[in-house]
Amino acid sequence: MRHTERNVQTEAKIKNAFITMVDEKGINKVTIADIARQAGISRGTFYVHYVDKYDLLEKIESEIFEKLQSSFISEQLEAPLLARNDEDIASSTYRIFNYCLAYIDSERETLRVLLSPNGDPYFFNRIKDIVDKLFTNKLSELNGHFSDDLPISYSKEISLTNLLNIVRHWLNSENPETPEELAEILMHSRLLAPRDLLVFDEQNPY
Repeated sequence: MRHTERNVQTEAKIKNAFITMVDEKGINKVTIADIARQAGISRGTFYVHYVDKYDLLEKIESEIFEKLQSSFISEQLEAPLLARNDEDIASSTYRIFNYCLAYIDSERETLRVLLSPNGDPYFFNRIKDIVDKLFTNKLSELNGHFSDDLPISYSKEISLTNLLNIVRHWLNSENPETPEELAEILMHSRLLAPRDLLVFDEQNPY
């Protein structure tokens, strides 16, 4: 086995061990010894690859952030922002949701743990900031702007937090929908007001 391939395999084992131990003990209580024991390596091998657990955490999160900020996603955002009819908006938005959710599903356990109470308390807001900047920058490139029906900061908070909380709920589900099914749910949720989610049955007289 080549040296590079061996390094990739070792780092994958370290990452998986770290995520398992964070899930079990919480990020602040995990030690290098815990990670090494779970990964089946020596502490020395860990330090060949990472300075400490925070260096490992930063590298894991940076890889996720890089994927979420990929040029592909940025380019695909143009379609729904420039679309002029409901059908084009729906189809292009669905493609973005589906692509992002497929990636999230491939890193399901890592994202679930990092977003959990035992994970990184700053992770959720960092992802939200990335999505916010990605969308805002692309909107600006296309000479668009947010509506002033609500203060912009509130419009962003409502949209982004609701969207990310739905994804977090999906990550925590015991029997999760497929990425394609969740993309459909997200599409539908964008068209519903909170009042639309409440149904009151007619009362039986007696």
